[in-house]
Amino acid sequence: MRHVLKLFAAALVGLSFLVQPVVRAQSPTRPAQQTPPGWIFTPSISVGGTWDDNVLLVSPGTNPPSDYGSPITPAAGLSYTGKYTRFSSGYSGAFVRYMTLSELNGLHQTLHANFERRVSGRVNFFGDESFTAAQTTDVLQLAGVPFYRIGSRSNAATGGIQAALNKRTALRSSYTLRTVDFDNNAFTATSLQGGHAHDVTTTVDYALSRRLAIGGEYEFSRAIVNGVPVAGVAGPEDRFNMQTATATAQYRLGEGTTINGGFGVAILGAGLHHDARTGPEWRAGFTQQTGRGAVAASYMRSYIPSFGFGGTFQNQQWNANIRMPIARRVYVDGFFSWLQNDPLDTTQPSLQTTWLSATVGYYMTRWLSAEGFYGRTQQDSQRVGGQLERNQVGFRVVAVKPMKLR
Repeated sequence: MRHVLKLFAAALVGLSFLVQPVVRAQSPTRPAQQTPPGWIFTPSISVGGTWDDNVLLVSPGTNPPSDYGSPITPAAGLSYTGKYTRFSSGYSGAFVRYMTLSELNGLHQTLHANFERRVSGRVNFFGDESFTAAQTTDVLQLAGVPFYRIGSRSNAATGGIQAALNKRTALRSSYTLRTVDFDNNAFTATSLQGGHAHDVTTTVDYALSRRLAIGGEYEFSRAIVNGVPVAGVAGPEDRFNMQTATATAQYRLGEGTTINGGFGVAILGAGLHHDARTGPEWRAGFTQQTGRGAVAASYMRSYIPSFGFGGTFQNQQWNANIRMPIARRVYVDGFFSWLQNDPLDTTQPSLQTTWLSATVGYYMTRWLSAEGFYGRTQQDSQRVGGQLERNQVGFRVVAVKPMKLR
């Protein structure tokens, strides 16, 4: 266990030298600032170039083609901060033009929105919306989905309530509708299934002291995975329930530094491709956040629906990210995620997936910065020819100009 912790710590440090791929159209990194009241409109645009060594997302053994792309990423954000209401939204559309394989030119789009309304001194309502559409499935960063160059879309819409029951007890309850959808084209004969899930989560936290809080969480999920089409006719849907009950704890080590964890039981209902079963569920996390930046790491083990192959996976997941200035004008932004997906249906392949990305940037002015990046996606299905690797490296110039609306 000590060796695992040392490797994980080393990975966190190493992230400070890595970056987010330009074709993912992530929002440019900026120092954390307190949002002023009123409406703020933030247009931005980035241009640059990226070298992609596996444009088709195929096995390295097939000698995959590489190409140079020129992404153009216009984006805009709109936010509002009032006495009782907070709202933020943003859109980014990254168009990538390849120098040689022009038939692969495409548009990657992301949309997000967040709303919070305080109706009393103790009760808040909130809502979230997140949408992603891309030409490849690796961009979705979803567990249990194999990598292919086909159109993919994911959406998550959440609404809920948060209430302070008394000075020490807080309640949060939410409902989320998640959907995943895929195209089929000539690049692969495999049909990805897609589907949707209804998630209801309720959490109660009780503060034992200023540093320590304990609580519990219950989550119910109803997953509906689309059937495999045969001769143009859709097959039967796989419908099953998942329930988890978890005891949680959170401890504040110092100003801006928190550790948290949870342990419980997961109950999986029977589906078309698996029997009902019960197993443990646990998680652990660490966050450190200051006015200058943030570092976070987490681990989770749970059951998840497979919207790629169908059925259910037993999932293990490590995540880590860093966002930090390292000099007066220089900053870094990195992300790492490792997933191990083991199917309950033994006829399906296991998936071991890694995403690694980071940015090193330099502020030329208050609104203009130059960034270099490296990104890597890797997946192994534990089968012959099931190893995929994709590396992207390049640069971009980013212009961001927040404007206060009267």
